[in-house]
Amino acid sequence: MDECDFLIIGAGIAGLAAAAELAPHGKVALIEQEAHPCFHSSGRSAAIFVRSYGNEVVQAITARAGDLFAQAQAEGLFSAFAPPRGVMVVTPKGSPNSGEAPFREYLTAQEAARLMPCLDAGRIDYGWWEPGACDIDVHAMQTGYLRVLRAHGGALIAEAPVRSADYRGGRWHVEAGAHLLSAPVVVNAAGAWIDRVASLFGAHPLGVTPMRRSAVLIDPPGDVDIAGKPMVVDVDETVYFKPDAGRLMLSPADATPVEPHDCWPEDLDLAIAIDRYERLTGNSVSHVHRGWAGLRSFVPDECPLAGPDPDVPGLHWLGALGGFGVQTAPALARLISRQILDRPREMDVDLIRAIQPGRICGRAEVYRPELSARS
Repeated sequence: MDECDFLIIGAGIAGLAAAAELAPHGKVALIEQEAHPCFHSSGRSAAIFVRSYGNEVVQAITARAGDLFAQAQAEGLFSAFAPPRGVMVVTPKGSPNSGEAPFREYLTAQEAARLMPCLDAGRIDYGWWEPGACDIDVHAMQTGYLRVLRAHGGALIAEAPVRSADYRGGRWHVEAGAHLLSAPVVVNAAGAWIDRVASLFGAHPLGVTPMRRSAVLIDPPGDVDIAGKPMVVDVDETVYFKPDAGRLMLSPADATPVEPHDCWPEDLDLAIAIDRYERLTGNSVSHVHRGWAGLRSFVPDECPLAGPDPDVPGLHWLGALGGFGVQTAPALARLISRQILDRPREMDVDLIRAIQPGRICGRAEVYRPELSARS
């Protein structure tokens, strides 16, 4: 049996980030059921850093993550941010919704169409512009985090689905694929499978719901240069698109509850995306390239889970990351590692309480840390 200090289940971007955070503090084993990291949601995301995305808790985590992305670049760990392309929320003619939010600037319909020539100013009332939004290089993050993990003697163990878990002698004894592993601390970062994995450790499921999000690549209008142009989201959140290697990545912003699985898009969802794009922009889609889908997992309050299970010793949750997993992963990994290492900072306490798994079952008060000034 291989013994380690920290066992992390799930090598999506959050699990990778947590592994890198904990690696300097002990031996880490990162196990993944698929053949390589970031196989599911992390590898299929639109991957854009948007400060105005999500609720106040998500925005606060994103702000901390922005500092950590900058730190990673300064220290040579990875450079994940592309030059800003911006994101624009547009209000179609007749929509009662506004789109006003922190970090956004008001645009007239004509200004919005100048920023993204795919738009027709006659079809929108106005827009809101977040100029600092930028694409995120998930592969660069993955490579950097794996380098840190391995530099400290940790290991990525692929094709190792968790089959059983037993707690004795203050340690978890876990069968994962062909491997037997032991650790006092387990981080459940299993993405859409997080509730199923938790049940193997005797934890109560927290109602994490995987939801399918579909996307397709289409050709832009032939006379439009889309290089460096912004991502566009309609204010009703029924369609969005952004430039992607000379084409447009288009999504109907679907959120269909499904069971955890390696998902694929439904033809109907892709047809809906194309119809909504055509009605928003006035452009006809001449050619459709490949489509794909991923699972975005939520709990009802749409805040992540990052902290200890309220009942099961040594088990920590890291999941329910919705559509913000890539942009918040550095901060969530830092926050959960500080809890595990008992090194919380006073400035983090309110945010940590907001993401405690115990809140789902009315047990958020279980988090009462001894505060530390350490970073």
